[in-house]
Amino acid sequence: MSSSRSSEIVRNFVANNQKLFSEYNVKYIYAIGLGVCLLAHAAYLIMFFILHVNEMMYFNIFSVAFYLTMGILSVTLRKGHVILLYLTSAEVIIHATLATYLMGWEPDFGILLLIIIPILFLMLKERLIEPYLFSAASMGMFIWLRVRKINNAEQKYVFSDNDLINTLYIVNAVIGMIALLYTLTVYLLNRVNMECKLTAQSEEFKKAASIDPLTQLFNRRAMNEKIREIRRNSITPRSRYVIGIGDIDNFKNINDTYGHDTGDKVLVYVANLFISMIPDGGYAARWGGEEFLFVLPESQIVDGLDFTDQIHKSLRAHTFEIDDCLFGVTMTFGVSEGIPTDKIDTVITHADKRLYKGKNSGKNHTEYTD
Repeated sequence: MSSSRSSEIVRNFVANNQKLFSEYNVKYIYAIGLGVCLLAHAAYLIMFFILHVNEMMYFNIFSVAFYLTMGILSVTLRKGHVILLYLTSAEVIIHATLATYLMGWEPDFGILLLIIIPILFLMLKERLIEPYLFSAASMGMFIWLRVRKINNAEQKYVFSDNDLINTLYIVNAVIGMIALLYTLTVYLLNRVNMECKLTAQSEEFKKAASIDPLTQLFNRRAMNEKIREIRRNSITPRSRYVIGIGDIDNFKNINDTYGHDTGDKVLVYVANLFISMIPDGGYAARWGGEEFLFVLPESQIVDGLDFTDQIHKSLRAHTFEIDDCLFGVTMTFGVSEGIPTDKIDTVITHADKRLYKGKNSGKNHTEYTD
């Protein structure tokens, strides 16, 4: 059945995509981000050492140790990774505020106070309050530092070398951009993951609405839609299609003698025959109870007879064994032919009448005439 194949493709795609966001891999996604922060602060440590900005040098010694510890925790912890995001956000805000306070606006450490805001909302998208609190703190520091600048507040370290100031500016801009790109990448991957989950759920809903849960064939409603689709897609107004209805002979006796569980096994076996033998482009459905309906597009009665003959041969060659009891199963079919201008109900009714003609004339064969 084409529906089963398409559902299987979707399920495989979703399963492969979700491997990326397994508990195991999420740890390393966080570890990569913390590793980027570690490298950035190692670069800052060297830079502040060269510039003799002692306060920031000591702060970055702490930051390097901090991110190293955080990276180890991100891999070893099973839960609580959101706490690492809180701590990282706090460290970035304090670092950018202190550097701007000591060195002024020209190196533009303050840009990190703005870049951190979209990062907070992207990384903490499942939290309602925390992104606003951290963003308020970051923006508050930004405004406070700007007010100090407007009031010509003194700064401890003043650099007159424009090349040095431009270099610091570029370093801060690049670090901020890398952090933002990393966050956007994680966010987009998460979004793809969520879309795949929604697709999988949608496929499951469609399956529940169109597939018989026992036999995995189409149900009656879905089969009617498929027949309409076949009629719409017919090559010419005189194109023929075949509809057949099959009924398991004496099925009530099987349920009464061996139980409904055995009856279900028989239904599943028959359904699997339909699934494995139906020609390409054809569809099969559980029409109700022990009745099955199939449709073959661009086909004639002889094609329907060939298909039902395969079912007959397979059933006659198979023996069911239940508690040392052996029994066989046969089916009776009624087959009719239709064209796009025929009413679907009329074609199905013809097949149904031929089925009951077959039931009344010996069963275990296919009727194709009135």
